[in-house]
Amino acid sequence: MALKVVAGFLKKGDRFLLVKRPVNKKRGGLWEFPGGKVENGETLESAIKRELEEELGIKPKVKKLLGKTNYKYPEGEIELFLFEIESEEEPFLKEALELRWVNFEEVKELELCPADKKLLENIKRDL
Repeated sequence: MALKVVAGFLKKGDRFLLVKRPVNKKRGGLWEFPGGKVENGETLESAIKRELEEELGIKPKVKKLLGKTNYKYPEGEIELFLFEIESEEEPFLKEALELRWVNFEEVKELELCPADKKLLENIKRDL
């Protein structure tokens, strides 16, 4: 069974937020949408709120589900859900190495986690 993972798509103008994974984690140094694993008994919405508060220190408002994708990594399959997020607060780093606001052109220069890359390609058409 696939591991459920939630991620937030936080926009500022024509840019969106990506974070760089800590080097000591799987796929360390790669870029991804902020988020994380859904805990037992948690809804997708409560998971994304908790993760973004833990990672970025924000209290996100969940707008809607933008898309989802399944991806098989060597250690197992994940089901990644991407939510459109709004926040009054400015995000700051609590876990990731770096955060960056990018547009669809600039994101091509970053090395994304494969599941995030697949999801971004899927939603780009709809944004």
